[in-house]
Amino acid sequence: MDELRLADDICRRLEGIPLAIELAAAQAAQYTLPQLAGMLERAQGWLGVADAPLRRHRSLRAAVGAGYALCGTAERTVWARLSVFAGSFDEDAAAYVCSGGGLDAQDVPASLARLVLASVLEPVRDPGGVLAPRYRMPAAVRGFGAERLQSAGETAAAVSRHLYWYGHVASTAHHLWSSGLHEQAVALVRDEEADLRAALAGEPSATDPVSTTLAVAVDLWFWWAVCGHAEEGRALLRRLLPLVRPETRMYGQALWLAGWLAVCAGAPVGEAAELLGRAWRVAVFAGDDATVGRVSHVLGALALADGRTERAIAYLRTAADTIPVHAEHGPPVAVSLALLAVAEAGVRPTEAWRSVRRASAGPQARHDVWTRSMTLYAQAFVDHLRGRRSRAWRRAHKALAGAVGVAEAAAPRGPTGSGGSAPDVAGAAVQERVVAVLTGPPGAALIRQLIAAIESGPPPMREVGTRVSERGGDPAPRSEHAPAPPTPGAP
Repeated sequence: MDELRLADDICRRLEGIPLAIELAAAQAAQYTLPQLAGMLERAQGWLGVADAPLRRHRSLRAAVGAGYALCGTAERTVWARLSVFAGSFDEDAAAYVCSGGGLDAQDVPASLARLVLASVLEPVRDPGGVLAPRYRMPAAVRGFGAERLQSAGETAAAVSRHLYWYGHVASTAHHLWSSGLHEQAVALVRDEEADLRAALAGEPSATDPVSTTLAVAVDLWFWWAVCGHAEEGRALLRRLLPLVRPETRMYGQALWLAGWLAVCAGAPVGEAAELLGRAWRVAVFAGDDATVGRVSHVLGALALADGRTERAIAYLRTAADTIPVHAEHGPPVAVSLALLAVAEAGVRPTEAWRSVRRASAGPQARHDVWTRSMTLYAQAFVDHLRGRRSRAWRRAHKALAGAVGVAEAAAPRGPTGSGGSAPDVAGAAVQERVVAVLTGPPGAALIRQLIAAIESGPPPMREVGTRVSERGGDPAPRSEHAPAPPTPGAP
């Protein structure tokens, strides 16, 4: 079975090209399948046999080179410059990356069409369809183009233009998410995921300072934290942060995001606290109120999870009073207000209701499904503790609908052409708990827990008092029928 899987993997790497598979099979006598798979992952042009009847069939590089020889000057230039793309791309991306050096942007689409006819490019979408056409370049063709690009001395320029284009893509996705268009934001990142990863993995240079790459990573904050890629984002920021000037506003935002992702990824609390402390100091000196408030938000969520209710209330109130209404690159202020209401619900019900009204009055709570679901959850939580069962039930079901919608938009897809893969249930559960604490929506499982508590009946009024927490002496709700607030350990 292992050999069958390796053979299948090799055929998939060779993208089903008959000549490539035939040449790879000829190497099976010289290399083991694991060795062959590893070598093909790095490059494919070396595949060849000496006794092929046709010269162009003696190596994969020779076969690709025969097609290159038939192309015109413009097509050769576009071919070489397109080799910097790691995944599929559209005409706008190709025109931006490939133009320059005597090649006008308006000439690139015609070159793309001729490269499709020459089987150098493969259409991913029907060029005559409703959606904008997208193209991809097979690995062997891309490797040959990269060699031509290197020999022309244009690799650095093409890589730089590629990075700046995908910086624009990341910024567009961020603004779509901040506008409440979550499905469109996630779809854009998913379409461009391979090239966004390639852009982020590039080494900084004089023309492409690390701050440019860091800005792309920060723009994708929702992809890392909400869509289940926390560990990837955390590893990326750990690589980039030591290379950035430490006094900039962007550095403070990246430190806060790294601390948040450390919590999302289940890292030790000490690591997250150290990053958040550094982020707070940088943000204070830079005058970045949004980052100061979001540091307080994460600390408040952690304190609430730890049973320190009064400290959580203090942190979350600071966050709610500090984060500007239209702040970018993180959860909006309405999320902090909603979590503040949850923290206050058992100890200060009047203030909790005031906080939840402030959360629902903000602009994000009206157009942003992500924020509205958290706000509705907080309203339902407060209503339940106040004995308003019918209203709490309705709001909890509305919150559930929003949570399911966001979860479906953010759900990972299977690999292209592989028929998909089974969802990672354990990873989804961890991510749901994290979203419950730090961002919103609170996750379908937690909302169903609240619905079950509502349907079991109102909490006895004599029990909706307070008790002294064993951990720090903070008041906390003690009703047996009241659901627990969102915490990292919530199911």
